[in-house]
Amino acid sequence: MKKAGLSEELGKRVAAARKRLKMNQEALAREAGFKSHQIISQIEKGRREVKVWELSALSRILRVEMSQLLGVEEPKSPAQVLWRQRPSTGIEVKEVEFLQCCERYHRLEQLCGIKSSDVLPQFKVDPARLKYSDVERIAHSVSGQMRLGSRPAVALERELEEKYGVKIWHMPIEDGSAASSKGDFGLAILMNSNEAPWRRNSSFAHELFHLITWDAVPPQQLREDASLWEHVEKMAEGFASHLLLPEQEVRVVFANHLDPENKTVSFTDIIEMAREFDVSTTMFLYRLRRLRLIKEEDAQKILADPDFRAQDKKTMRAHWWTPPEIPPRFVRLAYLAYKKGNLARAKLAEYLNVSLIDLSETLLDYGFDDSDTYDAQIHTDSGNS
Repeated sequence: MKKAGLSEELGKRVAAARKRLKMNQEALAREAGFKSHQIISQIEKGRREVKVWELSALSRILRVEMSQLLGVEEPKSPAQVLWRQRPSTGIEVKEVEFLQCCERYHRLEQLCGIKSSDVLPQFKVDPARLKYSDVERIAHSVSGQMRLGSRPAVALERELEEKYGVKIWHMPIEDGSAASSKGDFGLAILMNSNEAPWRRNSSFAHELFHLITWDAVPPQQLREDASLWEHVEKMAEGFASHLLLPEQEVRVVFANHLDPENKTVSFTDIIEMAREFDVSTTMFLYRLRRLRLIKEEDAQKILADPDFRAQDKKTMRAHWWTPPEIPPRFVRLAYLAYKKGNLARAKLAEYLNVSLIDLSETLLDYGFDDSDTYDAQIHTDSGNS
């Protein structure tokens, strides 16, 4: 291909990536450090050569790998992202960032020769006819297959990531919630790191339902039918409740906290039980109601009681934790790929979103010391003493 043809192709890819982010030429020029938006216009029309540093800046801002901009890799149709609650602004940027992270995650797995030991099941369901009894059955089946135990919230994220290879990424999202996706990279969940830990646990279970019914309930179908979307979301919430709060375990714990004389539980008991299962008090109360361990009106009164809310809030600080900016498993794979010689040091820094100067310190934060230059070797016994 002639040089002019390469410039034109690069320009088309830059324009497509910019429009995907709903970014105008002025904004791209400003973020890339160009003097005017006319430079972006010239690049997109293929009328200007792009310097290496400019290509690097465009790649970073547009969240597209340089190899894709240069045409080394064929562009792919972006995977669909299904949101639990869509952000009111910046959704395009969040989706592109999330999908790029997933693609890099998958690339690292390939470089390290890592394959998931198990595959999440897919359940064939009719979304319009789903009932709570259906999602209860599915939740019971999933819990057994994943071996989540009596306190599923404690193990769910780890099992999804380590055993089933689900790409999990935490990002701060101002007014949105969790999301899920499925693509060439596999299955993925985007979590709002601003949310409370117990809220995130609920979101993990909620998004898991979408992942295991993805083929039967395509995201596009849900986007085009508001009533179906509302119904499926209720079913996903029901699934999360059944999965995180197994009936028999909840009944046993509730009975242990029940006052034997007046058959009541205190605010403190309710909060303690919810914390034990690592779910919100709201989810726990609704689960008690569905199991008919408390009445509907009592659950509503408790949730509306300011004393209960104040007491619940007081216990949050001791249980609050914020996930790391980059998943430890992602960092582990990136470091392993680097040590194996499959990932350049500059690319390692790029994947970890740090400069080369700060790379060693960042690796130390995750428990990896790259000052060690030797590699341990294991030799088989050849019979020599």
